[in-house]
Amino acid sequence: MVVVAVGLALAAIVEQAVMPPSPRHPVADRRPVHAGRSHTSRPVVSRPSSSRAPVSPAVQLSRQVETVALAERSRVARRDYGVGTLSAPIVRLSRMDRARTWAFGTETIPPPRGKTVMPESSLYVAQRTRAGWQVALAGTPRFTTLLRKAPASVVPAAERPVLEKFSAAADAPLDTGLMLPWGVGQSWTLLATDDGVSGFDGGDGRVLAPGDGRIYRLCSSAAGHGLVLLIHPNGLATQYYQLSDVTKVRDGAFVKRGDYLGRTGTEQPCGGGEAPQRMVRFAIGDATGPMRLDHFQLGGWTVRETAAATFAERAGVRVDAGNPLLNFGAVPASPAPSPSKSPSPGRTPKPGSPSVRVPNVPLPGGSPDAGV
Repeated sequence: MVVVAVGLALAAIVEQAVMPPSPRHPVADRRPVHAGRSHTSRPVVSRPSSSRAPVSPAVQLSRQVETVALAERSRVARRDYGVGTLSAPIVRLSRMDRARTWAFGTETIPPPRGKTVMPESSLYVAQRTRAGWQVALAGTPRFTTLLRKAPASVVPAAERPVLEKFSAAADAPLDTGLMLPWGVGQSWTLLATDDGVSGFDGGDGRVLAPGDGRIYRLCSSAAGHGLVLLIHPNGLATQYYQLSDVTKVRDGAFVKRGDYLGRTGTEQPCGGGEAPQRMVRFAIGDATGPMRLDHFQLGGWTVRETAAATFAERAGVRVDAGNPLLNFGAVPASPAPSPSKSPSPGRTPKPGSPSVRVPNVPLPGGSPDAGV
């Protein structure tokens, strides 16, 4: 018995020396040691691809609109802004159908900070296919094609005719049939700005629709500042920038001549920062952008834009930039040559030039105004 007990004790000692101690954790909890790492290195935890949140159709659309806008509009934007590098466009989604396969909205390429210019902007319509979003900007044949195919929930039937005319880039009529964008009988100061754009400010600062049309916001801030596009029945469009307290009517709504659009301001929410002077920046054009204002007729005046100055003429009377301009309403002016879409190079406006005072000019339907 002594021999057996001693044998068992020796066997236990040998087994303890040869066999490793049992692990504290299951084998399944062990993590492999990667090549080039010490035992104390933090292991790399691989996450399954399914954990990544899918990109929504709206985000995919926004990225595609940015790509198309920069591809098609960057050359013009760089020229107008005088820069080589552009910021990503501001994309605004106005409508999308329930299936998320059709969309309509606006895009704006922001001007650099410190640039007080009218932003390069456009409307777009898009269709989602297996290949992704197909985006078309206004002014292209593809825009009209998609416009006609889009469901009424995205492009209502009442808007299609004016959007098609806007995108067709037809020659704009010189006699616009529009008044100046403020109250009839009021005199506002004409301000020289960048090519193809005039500035106006005066009175109570209320900017009014110069004619009937469909309204679209191109970009805006939470405070109600923004850039507004008004497309008139003949396809001609007017733009308004540096607006504050912008009207809250829905995009695509029909507004009438004299309806409130906003107020003159200094904020430029589409880029550029704060402007040094309160005004509304006003332009006329089509889907390809603003045109030179030279020879357009507004509010009873013919606007002139030369390399040296911007001014308005009526019946032999000339009003230069920096002087008050009376709004006669939507009345025809004298015939003039066709306008050009090419900007006037080397323009050096002369604000504050002498103007001719208009004595006792009768207003439409009534009494003369002595305060011009």
